[in-house]
Amino acid sequence: MSPKKVSSSERVHSRQTDDPKAALTPLTAPAQPTPLARIPSPARFFLVVLSSLLVSSVLHSLTSDLTLNDLGLVSKHLEEWWEVGVLVGWRAVEVGLAWAVGLDSWDAASFLFLTHMPTYTLLSFFYGVRPTSVLTSYAITIASTVIPFALLRRPSSVHDLSHAPSGAVANRTILQDHLTTIYTTLTATSIFSVMLYASYATWLPVQLVMHFESIPDISAAHAGPAGLPTLFLTLIPVGYAVRDFLFVSSAGNSTSSTEDEAKREERQGEVLFTAIYRKTWGQLSVKARILASRTLLLASVILLNTIVQVAGTIQSVSVEGAFVWGSVWAVATLAVGGVFAWVEAVDGV
Repeated sequence: MSPKKVSSSERVHSRQTDDPKAALTPLTAPAQPTPLARIPSPARFFLVVLSSLLVSSVLHSLTSDLTLNDLGLVSKHLEEWWEVGVLVGWRAVEVGLAWAVGLDSWDAASFLFLTHMPTYTLLSFFYGVRPTSVLTSYAITIASTVIPFALLRRPSSVHDLSHAPSGAVANRTILQDHLTTIYTTLTATSIFSVMLYASYATWLPVQLVMHFESIPDISAAHAGPAGLPTLFLTLIPVGYAVRDFLFVSSAGNSTSSTEDEAKREERQGEVLFTAIYRKTWGQLSVKARILASRTLLLASVILLNTIVQVAGTIQSVSVEGAFVWGSVWAVATLAVGGVFAWVEAVDGV
């Protein structure tokens, strides 16, 4: 009996099915764009800002019975439309700025938590607002921003180490080390605690009395050494948030730390401004630039947001008083950024 002839197509099919690897390897298909990629970037920007304002308005309306009795007693009565417009406009700027600089949802949570901390600390410690009212309003402020960010922007590789490709995140071991997390968190907490305690013990109580006319109680500023442990424990969440926003984002950056030497050569005919830029900011490593820019951004927005929120929403508070209170937190932020830069330089992070 003559052997059965096998066609070329059958031989190919036989090889494919007999090979176990071939059976496990799917056919290569063209990559499909994700739903987020189909939305234009400008549209996502406006969606984030508008949805954040909408969610904030709805949640504040739903919880007004819980917070109105406390916050209403210390809130400034806004009679002019432009006063409301300034507050809403600043809120839109704050959210839009967080989106424009590339923050993901986790960064946005830390950013909003830190920029609003001076306002809610003032309400809690010096105006006697109940913790439930403070935490409810605080949570709404953060959630109304984090939810749109989580829906419209992917998390960065620094905050998604389990799904980041190998080598995509530098210093992965450092970011996952628990002792390093504890040390950097306690360092940041200590700086904020010492800065506030030193201000309480020297010049700040006088400023509170002068510029906060209706402030009911400044005993927290006169607690002395006995109040330092409570102050430190209260600021631990601040230390963790600023550690994540500054240290993790800079230490976890995977970009090369040095520029191409050709970019550092003297340029004939270079104008003074670009020469100064190249010899100062241009000499920094990428990690140092991230740390410096985020520190300046955070300190600036902390100060500006405190001025707008405190002077714009709390009755009988002057702009000078809001500036004084916000400057304490802004200077502490700059100090933390400087210490983190020293840590990264010493340890070669």
